[in-house]
Amino acid sequence: MQRLIVLILFILNISLSNEEPYVLIVSFDGFRYDYTNMAATPNFDMLAEKGVKADGLIPVFPSLTFPNHYSIATGAYAGTHNITGNSFYDKQFGEKYSLNNHDKVRDPKFYRAEPIWVTAERQGIHSASYFWVGTEARIKGYFPSIFKYYDGLVPFRSRIDSVISWFQLPKTQRPRLVMLYFSEPDHTGHNVGVSHPDIITTIAEMDSILGYLMNGLEKLHVSSNLNIFVLSDHGMTDVSSERLIILDNYISQMDDVYINGRESHVQFDFKKDQNRYKEVFKEELRKIPHCQFWSRSNIPDRFHFQNDNTGEYLLLADEGWLITTQSDMDNGRFKLAGMHGYDPELINMHGIFYAIGANIRKGIRIPAFENIHIYPLICRLLNIFPYDSKEDAPQGNIGVLEKILIKDRKK
Repeated sequence: MQRLIVLILFILNISLSNEEPYVLIVSFDGFRYDYTNMAATPNFDMLAEKGVKADGLIPVFPSLTFPNHYSIATGAYAGTHNITGNSFYDKQFGEKYSLNNHDKVRDPKFYRAEPIWVTAERQGIHSASYFWVGTEARIKGYFPSIFKYYDGLVPFRSRIDSVISWFQLPKTQRPRLVMLYFSEPDHTGHNVGVSHPDIITTIAEMDSILGYLMNGLEKLHVSSNLNIFVLSDHGMTDVSSERLIILDNYISQMDDVYINGRESHVQFDFKKDQNRYKEVFKEELRKIPHCQFWSRSNIPDRFHFQNDNTGEYLLLADEGWLITTQSDMDNGRFKLAGMHGYDPELINMHGIFYAIGANIRKGIRIPAFENIHIYPLICRLLNIFPYDSKEDAPQGNIGVLEKILIKDRKK
């Protein structure tokens, strides 16, 4: 009888270890690359010790939430996947996309490239999402098998409980790819900046949330085949009312230009043919302090930002400076203490990347890398073919992160 029990357990262990890998991607919005140095973070430290830690995760331009979550999902730059801001004007459709407009967020026409959950679902793999950007839209005809419409009031631990329950579903229903989103410490960073005691409290709270998640995952039978990626979309930097760039003080004909964007960067288009004003306007932009500006054709290639929606001119603030207008000032809109959206090369815009799990090497540290390289890595883990298209193919390269994988995992 005892031999029979041992044999059953042996067969069960082989069966479980031979299961295909599972992937969980967890995003802590606005978690800057160095936040773990500001507070006690034993759970993040555990990931670094037992898995892989990057020196930073480099965002795409602009270093904002929606463009970067969709870049992580697609492996494409913003100019390719079309989500070029949290809000932007789409010239093809003559409509404004905004993270605050549910109808626009759920409209698939705005989303180009192909997100990882669509790649998975197309190839017969169930996916699930708790609030990842893009999952509320039927992109290329697919939703994740399980997804939630965004509601920021849902407690973080409740989100984790749901994710744990998804991994406990019968195998035929169980998602092999799960994506989970938390809005902190971004929210606190905007409210108080990165030099305030409250951000330290929030960092510690997020470490506790991570601990709650890891404890729940350890109890699952899929844990022996699970790969976990903990990351963020961008960093954060301090701003203040003493570092404001009010466009009215420099642009003489404000009524003749469309202004898309605020804060870290702005795009301009002319409302009508303004050949007489164009040269004057360029000189006015050139004289705005604490900024860089480019015409559409001269935007740095490294931004990979140009597409049909790009404005005629791009104005980008220096780190810590905010671009605004007098009308916004009069309405009291700018009460920020922290901001992002600046040049991705600035180290304070860098986020975090940790990886741990069945197919991940242990105890290694890697240089900072662009977040577009995560998509091909997840495809490799799930054994699916990456999206390939002449028009909006991903730019991510499996060679960047292939080194963190265990090449020949023994089963």
